[in-house]
Amino acid sequence: MTFRPALRPGAPLLRRDRVSLQVGTSPGVVIADRPGLMALLRLADGTRDVARLQTYAKANIPELACDVPALIRELCALGVVFDASRWSAPHRRGLDAEARHTDLSGGELGRLTRRPQFRVAFHADAASEPIAAAARTVLADAGIRDLGSNDPDLLIIASSGEPARTVFERPTFAALDHLVVMIDEDRVRIGPLVRPGRTPCMSCYDRHRADWDHAWSALLPQFGRHTGILTPAALDAVTVHAAALEVAIEVLAHCDGRPPRTIGQFLAVGPGHDERNVWPLTFHHGCACDLLSAA
Repeated sequence: MTFRPALRPGAPLLRRDRVSLQVGTSPGVVIADRPGLMALLRLADGTRDVARLQTYAKANIPELACDVPALIRELCALGVVFDASRWSAPHRRGLDAEARHTDLSGGELGRLTRRPQFRVAFHADAASEPIAAAARTVLADAGIRDLGSNDPDLLIIASSGEPARTVFERPTFAALDHLVVMIDEDRVRIGPLVRPGRTPCMSCYDRHRADWDHAWSALLPQFGRHTGILTPAALDAVTVHAAALEVAIEVLAHCDGRPPRTIGQFLAVGPGHDERNVWPLTFHHGCACDLLSAA
């Protein structure tokens, strides 16, 4: 693919002193100036390939007495110039911002290619819909296009209070990966992200809970029945959005092939928007999914 030089993403081109330039301010990259370098760098906007830059410089920047391809390679090594063709390739259409971030941070751009084809669905009650809606906005900005699929790769099950356990039957039997999101009074519990037969599930959680809370089995059939008379949860708007962001992070990790934090673990957001707690979830020896994992 043709190399299209672009200045370091988001970094201004500045004159530092009489003999040097600076790209960016965090803390910035300082490079020795030379005649014509500033003019060339101003053209490095990702729209021209190296050959076009060389042709333009030869005709319009005569003071630049150097080999342009060699100079571009030098600037790339310094982290001043990047290849814009890596950000806006046809198979990454709509992922330019994500690609710039990944490239700048040294990540693997290939991870992004699944996002446009990745299918997500939300099963949310009225109280948890604001979290779902905010998460959908983040995911759409991150390049996930199908957020209402009838045949999802990942199902997000969101509820206010413990959901009826029947909602887990379909994804479990269909071997459909699913993420549980529950509003728990003044916080949001995210997880587990279940890969049926491969990671601990909500039945594992219920069995572990019943081991130390002997009334849990009596409570289970009541979950999801009384949501219509619940007093609304005590979440402020910022905590709602903080939780939605964490949900989106888990979905993107799963999509990109990175390990989500909520596999075999719960993540709680709240009561404050900046408060996080985590605790593990292991397979329960009496759960069928543990038998499947051992098969």
